[in-house]
Amino acid sequence: MSSSTPREYTVRAEYRFYFIDESGIARFSNVNVGDFKVKPQKGSHSWGLRNIPKAKVQPCLRQDGSLQIVCQIELLPEVNRLRTLELVPGNGIDSNAVSKSYLNNIDAMRDDESVDCKIMCQGREFEAHKFLLCSHSQVFKAMFKHDTIERQESKINITDTTAKAIEHMLHYLYSSKLSETFPYEDAADVIQLADKYDMEPLKILVQRRLADQLNVSNLCDIFHIAHLHNADQLMESCIPVAVINSTTLIESDEFKSLKKHYPEVANQLLEKVVTYKGESNRTSNPYTPPNKRLRLTDLNRSFNAGLNAHNRFVFQP
Repeated sequence: MSSSTPREYTVRAEYRFYFIDESGIARFSNVNVGDFKVKPQKGSHSWGLRNIPKAKVQPCLRQDGSLQIVCQIELLPEVNRLRTLELVPGNGIDSNAVSKSYLNNIDAMRDDESVDCKIMCQGREFEAHKFLLCSHSQVFKAMFKHDTIERQESKINITDTTAKAIEHMLHYLYSSKLSETFPYEDAADVIQLADKYDMEPLKILVQRRLADQLNVSNLCDIFHIAHLHNADQLMESCIPVAVINSTTLIESDEFKSLKKHYPEVANQLLEKVVTYKGESNRTSNPYTPPNKRLRLTDLNRSFNAGLNAHNRFVFQP
């Protein structure tokens, strides 16, 4: 057996004294924190209660004159000896997986019992969550914040759009993206809805999807949509396609119809084509058509910049 003297060490503790009356209620308490040696030497610091005013003691005396004192001691850990978990970026934590899990959880709420409001449109009823509507739209947030009929009834009546547009909006709210089969025929209504309710990321996603679907057959319709709803990025993405296919475009039934019914839109399209050609002539061979791939790549960067600037639950396109 070792004959060495046991090492002395100090512990920190919180000690509390309570005076308990006849009914078991603590009428007086005193709390202190101190450092104590596990094996105190003779004459070391003592601890306990001292100098307690008589007025504090008397209400706690029992009928027989006795005083019940309870002492509770709690050891306090030394903060500088606590081990902490060091989180190293990329070590065991996948931020993409966390984002995906979050979105999956939101999407799973779409049809559960926690829905707390309804959207009425074209005779159809859509269920939704107020917190999602408010987090994506300052208009919805104000609607449910103030004393409105929508807040009182937890119901929103939308009469200036289509039920399909509401479906696309809710799909975006719960998934942060558009449906894979999003048709450009629904784009005008969705962009209008995004404009009305201040959902800029949704508007940008629709512009991006339409830019990907651009061809000479639908160019006039898409340019008209962009013109109506101040979708500048989408409007600019139409121009390289129009320049490359200018001869076919001018002779197409779609352009003739646009010029007949919306002459100011047709003129704006022609002006942008001429301006684009002029810029190309100053920077490249006049007989070389504009680089469509380069221009659309630049526009895609612009779409991404717009999404980052208005990021509200948007984790992926």
